[in-house]
Amino acid sequence: MPDSIVLDSCIIAAVFFPEGITEKAIEIVESHDCTTVDLAYAEVANVAWKRVRHSGQDQGIIMSALADSQAFIQETCRVVPARDLLPAAYDLACSHGITIYDALFVAATDQCGTCLVTGDGRLHNAAKKVVTSHLVR
Repeated sequence: MPDSIVLDSCIIAAVFFPEGITEKAIEIVESHDCTTVDLAYAEVANVAWKRVRHSGQDQGIIMSALADSQAFIQETCRVVPARDLLPAAYDLACSHGITIYDALFVAATDQCGTCLVTGDGRLHNAAKKVVTSHLVR
């Protein structure tokens, strides 16, 4: 894996909201220069909402983790605006049958000339046709 990588929202969320891939996600994040798409702010916040709404986790604890995740994106990651990626993402979404949301991360990876790191098997399978992709399991 190159020194610089693109993180999808799933990896960022795993760092701050513990799950099966959390330890691996933390190791990767700590040892690479990270880029993401500004969409990650909203997608990670949605993970936080699901933890409270669907899993019944403590709202205060989740809010604290959400604040940490948002600070990580802002302070640690290079953040690529989705609007700059939309034409390429649209083409990728149409040609590979993935959502625009996922295609934005593939387009960012292509633009940066690096590796996409994801915990989403479907995204990984589509992305590896276009860019280097690493699936965290």
